[in-house]
Amino acid sequence: MEVFDFHCDTLYKSMMNDLLLDADIYEFKISDLMKEHKWHQCMAVWTPDDRNELPLQFRDKPLIEYFIASAEKLISECKRLKVPFNDINANKSLHLTVENSSILENNIENIEFLKKYGVKVATLTWNESNCIGDGVLADKPKGATTFGKKVIDEYIKNSIAIDVSHTSDNLFYDIASSNPKYILATHSNSRKICSNKRNITDEQFEYIKSKNGVVGLNFHKYFLSDSDNYSIKDILNHAYHFLSLGGEDNLCIGTDMDGSDLVDGFSSSSDFNKLYNSFIENNFKKSVVNKIFFENGMKFYDKL
Repeated sequence: MEVFDFHCDTLYKSMMNDLLLDADIYEFKISDLMKEHKWHQCMAVWTPDDRNELPLQFRDKPLIEYFIASAEKLISECKRLKVPFNDINANKSLHLTVENSSILENNIENIEFLKKYGVKVATLTWNESNCIGDGVLADKPKGATTFGKKVIDEYIKNSIAIDVSHTSDNLFYDIASSNPKYILATHSNSRKICSNKRNITDEQFEYIKSKNGVVGLNFHKYFLSDSDNYSIKDILNHAYHFLSLGGEDNLCIGTDMDGSDLVDGFSSSSDFNKLYNSFIENNFKKSVVNKIFFENGMKFYDKL
């Protein structure tokens, strides 16, 4: 099996607990990556809206220092584990991404640090408002700030793909008005299937599709169903809906492992084979499943 997963929060968990990446506590397991022929895993530097949720030593420091320390830890762990870092040409690699561009803290020059560490994908916000704009839970969202518009332009200029996961609808359309070359939603489902505001609308999916972007299926149960029952079949329901909109070349995986309440039936990366088989058993074409699990994500990332 081949996997390209656009989002997990394992790196944040390792920073918070001061543990190595192959510790037993994670939902994403390095041992699973080692078993498979090809596996590319994006590791987000997640910056919470509340600084008190940062590792203690970074709560009173510039946020870019937390980013740098996270990046250096991932590089060090890749060397120790003998897993390539940010190498799209390898069979296996860990890639550094940014979840919440609040780390820039109104300093456009901090984007140079993202470039230095090879960041190719970045969200603008998490759930609340920040120096860039409004997240999905912000009160009375207005969209991008003046600084946020500069960041969007710089990301476009530097071929950093803008990840619209967590953005408010207002911010989404501010991003779209800037005509980004690369846009994606690394870990978002369909709002048509589950009404949670963290999911994207059909119109937003159509826009991402028009830009040859991708949308990663999120395995967080509260983004999968409006009911109180959650199962792997809910993941399939979102996949089926996106495919019905012509998204065969635009749908991929964004598990949100180590940063969510995973759906019943998928408790860790060890369950990817179970999920793959569920797609096949429910009459998804194998060629389409292979695109979702690996090929679409790989093709998009390779363009960056």
